[in-house]
Amino acid sequence: MLNPSLLPVVALVLTFSGLAAASEVTRLGELEMHGIAVPTTELTAEAARDYNITPAAGRGLLTVTLIKKGRNGRAESVPGQVYAGGFTQDNKIFSIPIREVRQADGVYYLGEYRVNAPDTIRFLVNANVLGKPMKVEFSRAFSAPSAN
Repeated sequence: MLNPSLLPVVALVLTFSGLAAASEVTRLGELEMHGIAVPTTELTAEAARDYNITPAAGRGLLTVTLIKKGRNGRAESVPGQVYAGGFTQDNKIFSIPIREVRQADGVYYLGEYRVNAPDTIRFLVNANVLGKPMKVEFSRAFSAPSAN
């Protein structure tokens, strides 16, 4: 059964119309950090509007959620400090500005970045969660826009 406190995370993941999102989870004791990267063109119209994002070719969205699991198995998103960047295939490094989004049912972090597809971006995300440092690294391949 799905834990109700994870609904904000699941809802955000399900707002992507494509299923090719690159994601990664790292764990440290009772803490988890979830990172997801998608092209903004894969956002639903509702998600783009809700999070003030303009979908466009050449733009990506990084979503990071910090979660604390309790002894009873209940999980809740928690605030922290999140820093992110990426490397392109040709080893160009860039930072990803992160903004915090708080809602009644949780907190998560969004960052937009440019993509010159085709490319594979290696994401590096560092966070300070309840005084503990966490790090996650993952890659996402971006295809060139298709000509219709």
